Amino acid sequence: MNPHFKQNIILISEIIVPKIHKNDALQYAFLKNFKHIFQGLEKDSSNKIKLLVIVIENLSFIYNFKSFNDLNFNERDKYINNLFEFPIGKIVGGLTGLRSLILISYYGIEDIWPTIQYDGPINNRVK
Repeated sequence: MNPHFKQNIILISEIIVPKIHKNDALQYAFLKNFKHIFQGLEKDSSNKIKLLVIVIENLSFIYNFKSFNDLNFNERDKYINNLFEFPIGKIVGGLTGLRSLILISYYGIEDIWPTIQYDGPINNRVK
């Protein structure tokens, strides 16, 4: 993942999963999982996610008169949540898919499992 894309994924993921915000250890673990999942996607799907991130970034100038990277946490929160109500269904659908990848990546962090009462994969529990 290129650094710019990675930074935008972090900025979006902080809104979807606020516990990632300003938590370097969680961000590192999250990015490790996200990268693994992202690289396993079909090329067409990963290209669509990259395009969606570019659209999110560029729409920020229209909606906020600021670059996406310059938005503070509260501005980003409002902006991303408003995009879920965007009148173009493909953007909402893409954002919903990206949210799913973000949540899978976050809840795939082993240290998070106890918070959702998940004991880990069944093959690790059966001896």
